Amino acid sequence: MTLFARFSVQQSALAVFATLALACVAQAQTDPQRVYRCPDNSYTNDLSEVKAKNCKLIDNANVSILSSPGMTPKVIGAGSKEGGQKASQNESQAARVAPSTQKERDLEARRILEQELQQQQALLEQQTKAYNNGHPDYLPSERIVGGGVKGGEYAQRVATMKDQLAMTQANIAALQRELQKYPQ
Repeated sequence: MTLFARFSVQQSALAVFATLALACVAQAQTDPQRVYRCPDNSYTNDLSEVKAKNCKLIDNANVSILSSPGMTPKVIGAGSKEGGQKASQNESQAARVAPSTQKERDLEARRILEQELQQQQALLEQQTKAYNNGHPDYLPSERIVGGGVKGGEYAQRVATMKDQLAMTQANIAALQRELQKYPQ
């Protein structure tokens, strides 16, 4: 055998050995046949992570990996900072609407809020009239034969009316706060 042939065989053997060593290291780092659950409720097959987080082996695990709709995968080293800035500028421009369109939307929102405010104010007027400063009229079902009154039922109805009044007043205050956000 010539020196060149012997050197080539040695290189081939070294390459095979290096490939096997790398395969063993890669196999040692991940175990595709097993899934581990970590204390932070994450799942992994990375053995270094398993040891670091003290993860437990899951028997007969069928795990599906899904990405969230709002999340986009990050590509490391793809593009430059300028490309990232251009992409974010394009996204922000796409999200913007024409000023006239936005003005129309604001006017429509204000109209809806004003309409709801009028409904709540009319409801408050009806509720205040029925509440009669905490002394609403007795209902026939609250009267007892012989002229008495079922105090428990009446008191419960008065308390409910008071709660409804407070809720309507809170709704009116919230609608007025929202209306302040939209110019006239």
